[in-house]
Amino acid sequence: MKLIIGTYRKQAYINQALESIDQYVSGVSEIVFVDDSGDPEHQAWLSQFGRVVDTGRSGYNVAMKAVCAEAGSSQFCFWEEDFKAVVKFDLTELGEVLDQRPKLAQLALLRGPHFPIEHEHGGLIQALEAKGEKFELVAQPGLRISRNIYLQTATFTCNPAVWQRGIAAQGWPDGQWSEDAKRDQLLAQGYKFGFVPGIKVHHEGVRSGYGY
Repeated sequence: MKLIIGTYRKQAYINQALESIDQYVSGVSEIVFVDDSGDPEHQAWLSQFGRVVDTGRSGYNVAMKAVCAEAGSSQFCFWEEDFKAVVKFDLTELGEVLDQRPKLAQLALLRGPHFPIEHEHGGLIQALEAKGEKFELVAQPGLRISRNIYLQTATFTCNPAVWQRGIAAQGWPDGQWSEDAKRDQLLAQGYKFGFVPGIKVHHEGVRSGYGY
């Protein structure tokens, strides 16, 4: 499966992301970097690990449009540079879950608590539940990293996740809070979203870009 990694902070985080992917993530057929650093020297360094798409310091919204264009109609895994894997998992297996559930827009890898409200409630899902969001834990036979998945409509995330075929081909919304706009577009089409239970990735970075 193609792994598309969004980068813009040069080498502040990407080394640990790549090391963790190499250690824990299987099923990667190709790595593509969508890089918004605008730094040719950094992009030349990235090219030793995969193909580089340059978005020229245009911001998050433009970078996500480039991610969607690069993915086309295929399943793929999107990964932001400031995440690192902490357990083993296989992208092909996650893609097979999406094949079994065609109205599941993505299967995301649950991260540990990052924001204060998540630490307060003990995790991402618990914090969303405290805000009134609903999660349905359903059996998923054959999924080796978990016996279940959480189905939900609260959030389409650009945290590490495998996207369903055709989701990227619809493009990326313009304007602010584009991640929420993407969620709302997909909900209107009857899609739901999924999390794999148990912490699979850690978020190491602080947002410093623009155009969200």
